[in-house]
Amino acid sequence: MVVITGGSRGIGKALVFEFLKNGYKVCTCSRKEEDLKEVYEGVEGVFYKACDVSKPEEVKEFAKFCYKNLKEIRFLINNAGVLGVRAKIEEYPEEVWREVIEINVNGVFYVTKAFLNYMKEGVIINLSSGVGKRPAPTWGAYAVSKWAVEGFSKTLAYELKNVKVFAVNPGGTRTRMRAKAFPEEDPRTLPPPERVAEVLYKIATGKLKFPTGNSIDAYEYF
Repeated sequence: MVVITGGSRGIGKALVFEFLKNGYKVCTCSRKEEDLKEVYEGVEGVFYKACDVSKPEEVKEFAKFCYKNLKEIRFLINNAGVLGVRAKIEEYPEEVWREVIEINVNGVFYVTKAFLNYMKEGVIINLSSGVGKRPAPTWGAYAVSKWAVEGFSKTLAYELKNVKVFAVNPGGTRTRMRAKAFPEEDPRTLPPPERVAEVLYKIATGKLKFPTGNSIDAYEYF
């Protein structure tokens, strides 16, 4: 019943196990099949398939695969994303810019569009970031992509009647991406992905009460 993109590590991986722990069947993807197999081979209740979310045809095949195995899709979490590089706009590599926008923005669109064909009701969560809500010099394409995710989520929320849509900023989390962005930071000062997954699970399943609106700072509920 649950689809989570980018499930081979970090928050995505923690989310898969959080939903499994609570009795849900989960379908997940990553760009590399071997990364998924390493984590989930032999794990009951999870289905996985290699999928690059920036490629529409792969996304469509992934959606068919998930529906075939889950029979019903109630929750979709767009978690897959890349950081790119930290650089000023005038110095930002064009090829990196394209990759970040393709995965973080277009990927969310491709995945959402494909899975809406199989969702009569439910919840969509799009992972956002604090840099998608305030000016963020040197965050380049990543910041721009998360601003886009916030806008996409608001647009989608107004369009859908039976599917709730949230853009969720998890805050600083003990992940590989965070370490790349802040190499000088002590990761022990940050909450682990499992803590973030607990909050996201509660948001998705309606177990967490928060003010109205569809843009949520998850770290406020740790």
